Amino acid sequence: MTSVGASIATNQHRCSGRGAQQAYVLCWESLNADLLRLIADRVLSSDLLHYVWFRAVCKQWRANTLSPRGCGVVDPRFHPRQWMMFPEGNGLHPGHPALGGYICFLNIYTGIFIRVHLPCFEDHSVLDCPDGLLLLQRKKDAVICLLHPFTGDVAEFPPLASLCLYMSKFGIFLNGPYDLRLRMVHAAVSVHVGGSITIMVALSHAERMAYVSTGDKHWTHTSWMMTGMMTALPFRGSLYTVRIWKNKPSHIMRVNPPDSSSSSSWPSTPPQMIATCPANQMAKAYLVECNSELLLVGYTDRHSQLVVIRLADLMLGIPATPLTSIGDHALFIGTWSMAVNSRNLPFVQGNSITVLNPTNSGRLWQYDLGRGTWSPLCDGNFVSASGPIPRPYSLVHHIVSCCQRLYWISGDTWTRHHDSEPRWHIVASAHERVCTVCTDQLKAIHLSKIYV
Repeated sequence: MTSVGASIATNQHRCSGRGAQQAYVLCWESLNADLLRLIADRVLSSDLLHYVWFRAVCKQWRANTLSPRGCGVVDPRFHPRQWMMFPEGNGLHPGHPALGGYICFLNIYTGIFIRVHLPCFEDHSVLDCPDGLLLLQRKKDAVICLLHPFTGDVAEFPPLASLCLYMSKFGIFLNGPYDLRLRMVHAAVSVHVGGSITIMVALSHAERMAYVSTGDKHWTHTSWMMTGMMTALPFRGSLYTVRIWKNKPSHIMRVNPPDSSSSSSWPSTPPQMIATCPANQMAKAYLVECNSELLLVGYTDRHSQLVVIRLADLMLGIPATPLTSIGDHALFIGTWSMAVNSRNLPFVQGNSITVLNPTNSGRLWQYDLGRGTWSPLCDGNFVSASGPIPRPYSLVHHIVSCCQRLYWISGDTWTRHHDSEPRWHIVASAHERVCTVCTDQLKAIHLSKIYV
């Protein structure tokens, strides 16, 4: 269903006679409007880019389906959830002059690259990417913006400056709204009936949360503290954290966004404990979204193996059976965890887990969930004083960098060391560099041409 537009375009070229081709096209153009919208909804549920291709088939289809422009932020159906801003590496941070205002995005399920012109990074810095949207901070006044990178839709919110004064009451003194500790945020976005938007952020270093909604003049902060926010995970508008206790079951906590009836009590309402994870089953658990559900990933008691269980099983109160297969998915676990589809991404092994905590002689290892074995993910020593890991960096290095936000936004590829040589000697886009290694396995499209 998701390739309807592409297959139709291909079949049109295969029609032998001019009259037959015209009749075929007219037949599809006259498709019933209700049926057309039903198909469009199914296509959109798969991926935003597939929906764009669908609308590009003909003028009739385009006229009878909703355009993403103008509602890309306020309509959750158009959020680019499967897309990740791609870290260029070589010091080419977003907004670097060598990029000419262009930013690459990677679909972590289909392996498609797109290149979008985003000159906003000249006066904005990026904090996070909830639901594929870019959470930006404007440099001149610290105003927070939520940007849809493909449609250009923007929603503005008050600056984070009010957080600085609030934190000082608890002995956390920040150096203004650009303090590094304010950049380490985990954000969740929810859209309410009527188009009102709420952003929740987990302040990792302060162990508190804050929120702001459309029309608010300042951020509202919690009066409680909680550990585990360094790895907080957004899911369906809420924020989930793992509260770890030594030799005790870990608590899975959830903080929901406020609604009209709970906004006044939200700052003092403690997070909800939704499940516990027995200490003898899993230690140091992490949350990750995979295939539209939440998984818990952690070590066994001796740290020799990894265990994966479904959060839904724990919430039902039934004994959680460890998974032995996650199909073609590969999990990358770090301060920001993510799942990718290995089928469409070269050099990524399916049914595997990579934990961004290099141990065992300083190498980065991946865990085969089916076999229960460890193997080195790539060459090089991440902690050795001898220098950086050897080049060329593969696609895996860039995906790993997405899980470490300070590298993701700085243009550096994640490693414990950096090159001593100048970083600006390679100015090609990430797509061009990666495709020199795996041209036949990656697809790319210039999205801005489709939206015109």
